[in-house]
Formats: sequence, C-alpha cells, structure tokens
Amino acid sequence: MSERLQSELWASIATLDQLKKMYDMGTVDVRSFQRESDALLAEVKDCIEDLRHMGIDPVNFIDQERVLESFPDASVLLGLHGKSSMASIEGMTTEEYYDHIGLAVLDVATANASKGLMGLAELIVEVVRLIPELKSVSYNDVIEAVNRVAEHGLIPGIRTLRGGVKVVELRPLELRRDQADVINIAATKGHVSIEELMMQLKWSEDHARQVLSSLVDSGMAVADIRFSTGGRYYFPGLRGRNGSV
Repeated sequence: MSERLQSELWASIATLDQLKKMYDMGTVDVRSFQRESDALLAEVKDCIEDLRHMGIDPVNFIDQERVLESFPDASVLLGLHGKSSMASIEGMTTEEYYDHIGLAVLDVATANASKGLMGLAELIVEVVRLIPELKSVSYNDVIEAVNRVAEHGLIPGIRTLRGGVKVVELRPLELRRDQADVINIAATKGHVSIEELMMQLKWSEDHARQVLSSLVDSGMAVADIRFSTGGRYYFPGLRGRNGSV
C-alpha cells in the first residue's frame, strides 16, 4: 500500500514538473495550466496525507528520491524544502514543525477574529513575523499549517472568493449571497463604495446601504462617510494587492 502511494506521489510530482516546463515554453495556455496544476497539486496533497495517516513521513520520501533536484519546477510550486530546512529548530520533527506554525496561526486568528476574515497573504506575513526562529518558512508551509488547524476545527479555514482572491475565515461566517458579492468586489483593494455596488451589481442605493450596514454590524466592515461618493466601506481583514487598504 505504501509503495503504491509513493509511486503515485512520484508520478504526480513528475507530471507537475513536466506541465510547468510546457507552460514556460508556451505550449500550454494559462487556463489549462491552472486547471491541470490545481488537480495535480490536490493529488500530491492527498498522497502526502495518506502517507502521514500510515505513519510514514513524506519528507523522508522527498529526500530519498531526490525530488528537489529531479523536479525543481514542481518543487517550487509545491513549496517543498526537504527535511533539513523544515527542521529549523534542532530536533524538531515534521509534526512539531507544523504544530509550531499552527500555534502562530491561532495567535493571529485570535487577534483578528473580530474581522471575521483575513486575506491569506496578510495572514502569512503576520504568522511569519511571530516565528522568527524558523528561518525557512515558506508560503506553502503556512498554508499547510492553516489547513491542519482547520482540520482540527479550530478555524473554518481557507476560502477562495469568486475573483480568485484567497481569504481565511477566522470564525464561522454565515454569509448571505449579497454579502458574499460585496466581499468579492472589495477583496482586491480592501474597500468598496455604495456607487460601486450599484454599478457592478445593479442594486438600488437602499439595498447597497442595507447590505453594507449588515457587514458593519457583523464587524467585517467599517464605514467612512467622508468621501463625496457617499461613503466608503473598509474591510480590515482584506488588503489590496498593492498593500493598500
């Protein structure tokens, strides 16, 4: 069973590496690459989880099979570092490594829980700041830790908005469809105006104000009525991709 899983893991990583090379050469379009790489990344994650459940450390497999050297492009996409960099604290096992990052994830989630959600990139920055003793923490390491914390039911976990922006739900959110529509629009820059909602969603001014007020009441949005546009609503848990709010 373990040999089959290791073979499947090797094959998925090898295929992902080849796909990335084909994409870089221009023989695979963006949409196909995104769709196929997402599927391969999911396969790799499933294999790794299955190996862990069997008591097998996948980092040993990565080292023994020289995955980092054989499949450098796939390794970058997967955020693989091997045993030496993951054990940044002397004597730390893989489980201890992710537990250590997971505690920092919980600290950040607790400190920002009132916001309801937080941009994934922003959460990663905050987590890394809390654990300077880990010198080689990658984006994917933090995502793995977030997923583990979510699997234990401590936070809802990562959510991808319709525009592709990834956020982390810090507490259970029962968003109505219209509230989710507002957050999707605000996600890329961290704020939205009443006029934007009226234009993009074809809403009346009254409906736009009602939905925004409900998000303010829930703690996810903050109103600023100084703008001539009739008010801008900020989402403290979201930051624009340029870093502005």
